[in-house]
Amino acid sequence: METEKGTQDNNRLMIREAIRKIALGRSLERVDMAPSGTSGVGTARMIHGYVAKIHNDPSDEEFSDYGGTIDVREFPDETASSEPITHKGVLLAGLKDNSGGFLIIPTLFSDVTIVTDAATHYAYVLNYSHADVIQLQAHTETSIGVTETEELDPEDNNSPDYDELEPTGNATSTRYTAEQIATTAANKDGKEATVTITPENIAQKVDKAELNQTADKLQGKVGSTTMTVTDGKVTLGDEQATEPLVLGNQLAQLMLDFLTECSKITTPTLMGTMPAINVPNFASLTSKIQKFLSQTSYTK
Repeated sequence: METEKGTQDNNRLMIREAIRKIALGRSLERVDMAPSGTSGVGTARMIHGYVAKIHNDPSDEEFSDYGGTIDVREFPDETASSEPITHKGVLLAGLKDNSGGFLIIPTLFSDVTIVTDAATHYAYVLNYSHADVIQLQAHTETSIGVTETEELDPEDNNSPDYDELEPTGNATSTRYTAEQIATTAANKDGKEATVTITPENIAQKVDKAELNQTADKLQGKVGSTTMTVTDGKVTLGDEQATEPLVLGNQLAQLMLDFLTECSKITTPTLMGTMPAINVPNFASLTSKIQKFLSQTSYTK
């Protein structure tokens, strides 16, 4: 009787172990090796697969249950199951509706790595090969930048650590706050370009050149020379300029009319009325009128 009971127990253990291998696949060794204890450590499993579906269509019948998540199908070599295993409702961020925080939406069919917790049954995206959306939403400030430093010398025991390496001067950064966006790009030669964006102004500066845009004015400046555009008015050279520009076509027509009239000038002589001696020059000047009209710049 005891032998029969022992056999039944062994059979149950074998069945349970077979189910466990099918569920965990080749991650079984990693689970067995993981330490267990506080906060369920050892219950997590890392899975490699691809994005089988993105739940972003409100008209889809699954959207009410899985909206804001993705389905991930395991690679065949990650599981011992003969049937493909799909993990549904893999979370992309702490908020299921993806309305804030750090969010990555991988591209459909792209490779992803997810982590699952056997205790909570939640799964999260851990890594990805391609992304459609990367979101970083903060309450106060977000900064992104690159600062180049001198190279680390791994052969020199006295070489500074990474956090002690001297900056080369090449650096870029963008700082986002609720009030403005400020971008800076600088190089080791001391050159710097900045762009500052606020709800009321966009300002760009590169050395002596500046460009400022507001709701009612666009102004470019290089040194002391400015170009200003406002509603109905453009000034060149200086914002306070008062001399109006000339309308090229009207000036050309005026000069044509003027030279035509000049060519008609006659002078009474003893031999009768004679044309001006330089009449042939007027025809030559008339042919040059179109040449002073710009082919690229126009005014109204």
